[in-house]
Amino acid sequence: MGSGACHLRVGPGVPHPVYIAGSQILRMFPFGPPPGCGAMVTLLWYEGQCCIGVNLDTAAVPDPAGLVTDLQAGLDAVVALGR
Repeated sequence: MGSGACHLRVGPGVPHPVYIAGSQILRMFPFGPPPGCGAMVTLLWYEGQCCIGVNLDTAAVPDPAGLVTDLQAGLDAVVALGR
């Protein structure tokens, strides 16, 4: 994939609590490697929590805080539609 390509993969989250060494995992934070693109944004749903990981190439995304602000605004808009 080139830097202008977009790939989306949607799959179900873990439908039940999971444990490591007897301790329940409370949250899972996904972080995908940047495969030659400017930004890799990943999302994982687990136990009623939606966690987002962002891995950036700062040469391609010079304002990471602006990207996070825009992501938050977009998520707020989607949540507002569900209310």
